[in-house]
Amino acid sequence: MPGVPSPLSRFFLEKIHVLEVCWSYAVDVGVIMKKLIFPLWMILFSTVLYADQIFLGDGTVLKGKIIQIGEHDVEFDPEGPVAFDVVDARSVVRIVYDDGKVVNNKLDILYRISGTVIKGVITRVSAEDVCIVPENGTEQKSVPRKEVARLEYGDGKIVYIIQKEFSADEGLSEGKRELRGFNDSWVRIGGFFSVSLLRGGILDRERRLFNIYRPDIMVAYLFPKDYHLDIMTMGGGGEVDIMPPAICFKQKKAFDFSGIKFALRARYGFQFADSAVIDKSVYYSSVEGYEQFRGRLMSHHYWSAGPVMNLVFSPRSNFFNFFINCYAMAGQIFNGQIKVGAALRSARQLPFELAGLYGAAGFVTAAAPGVIAVTRFLNRASYGGYTLRLGLGPHVSMNRHFPITFGLNIFYACSGITFRKAPLAYLDGRRKAVLHEIGAEISSGFHF
Repeated sequence: MPGVPSPLSRFFLEKIHVLEVCWSYAVDVGVIMKKLIFPLWMILFSTVLYADQIFLGDGTVLKGKIIQIGEHDVEFDPEGPVAFDVVDARSVVRIVYDDGKVVNNKLDILYRISGTVIKGVITRVSAEDVCIVPENGTEQKSVPRKEVARLEYGDGKIVYIIQKEFSADEGLSEGKRELRGFNDSWVRIGGFFSVSLLRGGILDRERRLFNIYRPDIMVAYLFPKDYHLDIMTMGGGGEVDIMPPAICFKQKKAFDFSGIKFALRARYGFQFADSAVIDKSVYYSSVEGYEQFRGRLMSHHYWSAGPVMNLVFSPRSNFFNFFINCYAMAGQIFNGQIKVGAALRSARQLPFELAGLYGAAGFVTAAAPGVIAVTRFLNRASYGGYTLRLGLGPHVSMNRHFPITFGLNIFYACSGITFRKAPLAYLDGRRKAVLHEIGAEISSGFHF
């Protein structure tokens, strides 16, 4: 029948239709694959071309793919055949992701001369200005170089801008490295001078002896003056401090507690005590005016050693350090000499009064253990012993141009001495005595 396809024709028509459908599907799949292959290729290529960067404090840069950032470690897939690696999070300064995102583990800090602080990322240091992107900000800020005191980078590097003038021949100068001064010194060599008041056994014995002879002094010199006995001790010497680097603290203020510095001190000293008979009833314009009679009572050498602690305070510039110095030392006294009644021996008319030449009853001559002026040998003695010393006071150290320290300490010393023979004039026969001193000492030295 015309218009009706035969079974064979219908079979071929169906096959042709199936082929057309398959072809259309193939074309569609090809288009889709063409669209997918390019992005997949770009992703693969960008993974190879671009990678995350991990900046360490020592300047090392690691490249790879960040896997995980933990509290203590940063896990990443490094470039190359190695599939996994770990780095200590404390050593990481900054992470730059392949999409441009920057994560700063430690921020840079810009300190102005005025004392203000800007935290962020320092991007440029030039002859005219310092550029920094502030923390939590996106826009770069320019600070004139002449207003900048110093820069502290996140990797620990510290730069003082005001220490060095910028030169066009030097390019981008970053000044000099920080001078930490006294905190970083290892040795201090210095000297000291001290003045103190004596208390204890020797002073009591001398005053008792003086009171025995006091009436005869008044008679011998015809005027009933208000005679009193004073004893003053002075000394000096040298010392050496061995000082490891300080335990430092982060400075947050313009003038702040910056560290604790321990040391071991060794000291040699010489001390002497002068006794003086003074008249307290009259005001004199000088010390010499008070002193009617004077003599060297005792003197000795000593060595001592012990720990020292310094509490250090610093300004931002670290041009100097202010510190509180305290020490505790123990040592030995040697080559000691005492001359009993030294001030009385300088009263030249006293022996005549004691001999009865000025009309005295001679009672003192009979009661005393011999006239001091005559029995000098029996009233001299050598001694040795030990000493304990404690001191506390403010000091200042200069750090840059001249490394010098100077300061003042208030100190207390307790010394036990033993005479080789008991002085006759003290009337007690004792060979031991304890000396207490309270005084002040000025010290100065150089630190290296």
